[in-house]
Amino acid sequence: MTYLTKLIFVNENENIFEACSKQGFNNLDIGHLEFISKKANNNYIGYYQFLKDEIYYKIYILPKISPRVANDETNKKNFIKLLSKYYQLKKKYSSIKFEKVDKSVVDFALESEKEQKRNDELDDFIAYKYSDALQTIESFFKKHKNSLVKEKKFYAQSIRDQFDLKRNILEADKSKIHQRKKEPYLYSKLALITVEVLHHFIKHKGKNREAKKLKNRIEAKYNLELYGFKCKEISSKKVLKLFKNSDDKELYLALLTLLGVESYFEDNNHKEMLKLHNQHAHFFRPEDLFEWIVYDSLIKRYGKESVAPQKRVYYSIGDERREAKPDFVVESNNETIVIDAKWKILTTQKDVKFEDVAKLWRDKVLTNANKALLIYPQIGFEQRELTLDIKDEQFKFELDIVNIQNLDE
Repeated sequence: MTYLTKLIFVNENENIFEACSKQGFNNLDIGHLEFISKKANNNYIGYYQFLKDEIYYKIYILPKISPRVANDETNKKNFIKLLSKYYQLKKKYSSIKFEKVDKSVVDFALESEKEQKRNDELDDFIAYKYSDALQTIESFFKKHKNSLVKEKKFYAQSIRDQFDLKRNILEADKSKIHQRKKEPYLYSKLALITVEVLHHFIKHKGKNREAKKLKNRIEAKYNLELYGFKCKEISSKKVLKLFKNSDDKELYLALLTLLGVESYFEDNNHKEMLKLHNQHAHFFRPEDLFEWIVYDSLIKRYGKESVAPQKRVYYSIGDERREAKPDFVVESNNETIVIDAKWKILTTQKDVKFEDVAKLWRDKVLTNANKALLIYPQIGFEQRELTLDIKDEQFKFELDIVNIQNLDE
């Protein structure tokens, strides 16, 4: 069946109900819109698509620095450009692990050969996302060998294992010596859940040869029988408790991804899912994207060896030990620069938040820096050197711009 597609564009922090109404969409499912609204109002950007009345509605949440324009293709191109840049930078700087990066964001495993082939279409990103999830599942079950012990009853003409007294008393043929032994066999509830999720994925989201082969391999390895797991139970506390260590949690996120509900995981693990088979979703925080872009800019300006991201500095207040963590510390030409990246638009000097400056001052003192810098994606005034009174001190700091619109520069 071929479905019609409708595109809807909403800006970060914009009222999604008003945006849909302005674009002529007044009868959309309230449950889907409420979910997207929570994301948009909490500074997430991303996409969400769902099926209703044989129409796929694809809703894009655009960043605040990229207001939507009249041309849908331009809006879509701008969004895909940002999304593509995010994963290219994560791949390029894989050794850097920002602590603030959302754990629910799924790496699309954009290997070099895939980057050469991709067409920068949203459907390509969805395909890469699913492929990455399937690879995670496959890797997990190559190592996973959970087993149970099962008692096996048998008879022979000589005693080999534990003697079964009761059965031997009742046995008329005394040449049969009844015995029993315990044997381990592969069994895993995680495998049962995974097979059901793969079945759901294959049935509702297209016949995927990779998924079908993986499902068959897991079924064969664990000799699985029918299991009454329902995919909507994936977010229940009972199921979540089965995923205990870090590898289990990666598997859990991969299963959520195949169901199209990984974006629910970060908000509320235990809420009821919307129509699992009719939706795709992916959201991430734009400030994380901005930090990667700023980091890339600093590397180009000062060199990789000079830039330390997320550098921890410890200090004490009374008996309490605390931690400061500036976004970046640059050491170059006998100069130390402490830098924070702020995902905010500055229209006037009054938009510079005192708490941001206070943190920058503290980081400068603790790192013994010569210079302090706040970097924004957009500044609407010319003055770049400012002074603020903090702790009876005239704190001088600078503002700078890293324009994420010019990602190819």
